[in-house]
Amino acid sequence: DGGSVVFPPVLVQMLDRLESEILADRVSEESRRWLASCGLTVEQMQNQMDPVYTPARKIHLYHCDHRGLPLALVSTEGATEWCAEYDEWGNLLNEENPHQLQQLIRLPGQQYDEESGLYY
Repeated sequence: DGGSVVFPPVLVQMLDRLESEILADRVSEESRRWLASCGLTVEQMQNQMDPVYTPARKIHLYHCDHRGLPLALVSTEGATEWCAEYDEWGNLLNEENPHQLQQLIRLPGQQYDEESGLYY
């Protein structure tokens, strides 16, 4: 049967509760006793858990001209991390993008379509 192990539902429920308690940093006395009866500590159990994935996020503020065209993306620290120049019709003349940021917005309501290479 592929060697899969099926845990009893009561054990699965208990382990799910224990994981929630550990993640919330509020392990109950009952859970501590149960772990101790298994010869484990909360710290050992924590080390066996998969780390919680938190994607890195970075906020950029838009600096736009009177038409709403993005001229720069500025970090919360005040550093310009992307900037561009456009002609009168909104066509890109020059772009500086040293951090390879994806800036998909053009004129108000327009967004870059990767498949066609156009802004709609």
